[in-house]
Parts: sequence; structure tokens; C-alpha cells
Amino acid sequence: MAKGKKATAQDAQLIMQLYDLRREPVMRTARKFMVSEFWPLTYDEFKAVLTGYGTDHNAYLRQALTYWDMAAAMTLSGAIHEDLFFATNGEPYFLWAKFGEYMPQARNDFANPEFCLHLEKLAQRPQGQRRVKGLQARIAARRAQAARAGKP
Repeated sequence: MAKGKKATAQDAQLIMQLYDLRREPVMRTARKFMVSEFWPLTYDEFKAVLTGYGTDHNAYLRQALTYWDMAAAMTLSGAIHEDLFFATNGEPYFLWAKFGEYMPQARNDFANPEFCLHLEKLAQRPQGQRRVKGLQARIAARRAQAARAGKP
């Protein structure tokens, strides 16, 4: 996307369509699981859900991560205005901040070098890096609080 290009009404419509897809009932459940309920402390805990084929949790993980990876691919390719995407979506950056550390090992273990690659590339953009860094600090504080309370 050309730097400085202003978002158009068509760009806004695409963002609204992405938002509408997020409201689908199963997608809401998947997103709730990934954002609020799933807090792996180790790669093995992440891997257990990633390889739990046939389970709801595995389906939720794959649905949420691949949805945001797809949206990231569209954004990186210029089909979705990048600045508008960044301004209107925090969740993909949150998911990367929460699970990104597990991706290199997951890609290696499952011989899928492209798993969440677009999401990673979007999170590595300068504004994405700043957001992810802030989110990682909040996630670390949440994990520390949960550990003190005795629950993940």
C-alpha cells in the first residue's frame, strides 16, 4: 500500500465486512476461547491444543488464528488499507503477542513454515511491533497475577 494513501469508503466497507464475519456465533466462541480462556504457559500446553484434532479447542484455535492470518494476508497485499486495519483491529496483535513465541516451534514440528506467517509479518511492521510490545507487557502482568492467585 502506498504510504500516505488515504482510506476510502470501499476500504471502510471491507473493514466492516471483516467485523461482520467476527460476529458469527462459532467465530465469537472461538475468539472468546483464544482471547479469554486459553492461557498456555508453555509450548507443550499450546501444542496440546494445536494437535488436539477433533476437539472444539483445536477448532477454535485454528479458526481464530487462520482468520486473522487471512486478514493479515489481505492487508499485507494491499487489498485492505493497512493503516485503517491497524486503527480498527487490536485482536490480531493481541493474539500474536500471546502466542507468537510458540509459532517457530509449531512451524518446525508440523512442517508448515507458513503457519500464521502473514500475522507475524503484520505484527512485525513498526506500528505492529509497538502494539505487540505493549500487549506483551500486559499479558505478562496478567500471567503473573494469575500465578499469584494460583490459576492460569
